[in-house]
Amino acid sequence: MRRAAGLAALLAAASPAVAAAPQLSSRPAATAATLAPGETTLANGAVAYRPASLPPGPAPVLILLHGAGGYPLDFLEQMKPVADQRGLMLLFPHSRGRTWDFIQNLAAERDPWRGGLDAHRIDQSLGDLFARASVDRKRVVLLGFSDGASYGLSLGTANPQLFSAVVGLSPGMFVPPDRVDREQRIFIAHGRSDHVLAFQNTSETIVRQLRGGGANLVFRPFAGDHQIEGKVLLEALDFTLGLQAPPLAPTSPPK
Repeated sequence: MRRAAGLAALLAAASPAVAAAPQLSSRPAATAATLAPGETTLANGAVAYRPASLPPGPAPVLILLHGAGGYPLDFLEQMKPVADQRGLMLLFPHSRGRTWDFIQNLAAERDPWRGGLDAHRIDQSLGDLFARASVDRKRVVLLGFSDGASYGLSLGTANPQLFSAVVGLSPGMFVPPDRVDREQRIFIAHGRSDHVLAFQNTSETIVRQLRGGGANLVFRPFAGDHQIEGKVLLEALDFTLGLQAPPLAPTSPPK
């Protein structure tokens, strides 16, 4: 876990010099346009998916951030049945490089927000989606896995005016915002046996940072490796989209 250790050293030594997180400008707006059912390619090659069964009117949207080196459409294909069942639209942006520039900057011990090109691309893709589909502004959820979780938690908590909720599945790093928005829902899950990104970094650092800031947070450890656990994913969606209360009480990080 040299990368996580490097992040801790970077933030401890140079946190005053770290630039502010990018502020995304796209917002859902009233529109008569209706996104066609199925897949639609949007700005910067992002792929949107609208279930054929989705009723008219504003719909929740789930933005999916992939992990390092993963082919984006693999994740999208896995999420389509979930979108069909839960009545969600999906947006799948992808990084310019092998992983998100935020992660590349951290690995090189640079300001994580340097450049911010991936954030700009996501903002443009969201703007394109909002112009083509009616979106429920109270249910715009950013969900990431692995490197996508690290990036999503950091970018999402810095933009609560856009993202009503953020889901981080097996993150490795986190750059906290200047202030945690206590209205924003945050769900984090991590496998106790993760051999790629350490469980303890999430439970002892990321979760504690967010809770220390008063975040509205559910943390769900699970028995597993570096993976997306199906039941945990559905719990995350129920909590962040407000479809129902989480089935279990929030779990405290191990001491």
